[in-house]
Amino acid sequence: MNEIRFFPPDDSLIPYVNGYLFSSYTLDGTEKPFFTPKGTAALVINIEISESSYLEYPKPDVKLYFEKYAPYLFGQMSRLGKSHLDGQFAPFVIVFTPTGLYHFLDEPSNQMTDKAHKLEDLGYPELANKLKHLFATASHVENCIPELNRILSDYFNSKTFKNPAFDMAPVANEILLSNGLVSLDTLIDRLKINTRTFQIQFKNQVGLSPKLFCRITRFNSLLVALDQNPKADLLELALDFGYSDNPHLYKDFKQFVGMTPRQYLRLILNINSGVELELKRNPPKLRSS
Repeated sequence: MNEIRFFPPDDSLIPYVNGYLFSSYTLDGTEKPFFTPKGTAALVINIEISESSYLEYPKPDVKLYFEKYAPYLFGQMSRLGKSHLDGQFAPFVIVFTPTGLYHFLDEPSNQMTDKAHKLEDLGYPELANKLKHLFATASHVENCIPELNRILSDYFNSKTFKNPAFDMAPVANEILLSNGLVSLDTLIDRLKINTRTFQIQFKNQVGLSPKLFCRITRFNSLLVALDQNPKADLLELALDFGYSDNPHLYKDFKQFVGMTPRQYLRLILNINSGVELELKRNPPKLRSS
């Protein structure tokens, strides 16, 4: 796997976009890299991909084939996706902040949870065509960044800014900064709202329930630590990230990566950890008041 490159967004996009990731791989079709839930949605544009490559998502019997340069919108994921890739694979990923998709869509974020569709098929043909043309005509990915910032800034500025009664962006960021180890009851008390309102507002804006978002955040933090030190004592590491026993740890591994911890550690190809590490190095920024 080549090194993953991270590009920060323009300051005007901070409420919506975490950043841009670009990487390139050469695969022989036997590898089956997987994508786990990241706690955020994304727009994916494949600069290079073979016609035979596809993604199994959101179910194993669903095959998603990609058109080169066309942007695909991925909502929040609560389950893993498995790729079948052959030849050159070079994805460019526009990573939203946890509530970025809420402001991007004309509907609540949870309408896209565990879904992936071509952007133009979702009713955004103008934006899709601009992004497709930008990447199809660029000689180098880094040359796209200034124009990409302009296109996205123009898009968000053209929309009526959503100003919910209870903004969940600070809440989601606090969960991220705590690695998912935060008391939801404390957050609810601080907002001075009832539990049901909190859950509805959070799911509408983030796309996941608060409890599931905490689980995904905690699990990804554990994966980063495990990928950085594969020889670490797994049980001790799990305790550091709030897992009280083996069943809870194994449940998250099975749901989010589809395998046991030992199977995960034996992986030869894992394109998940590099992406997750870059996201942890570049957390979403809070909008200045």
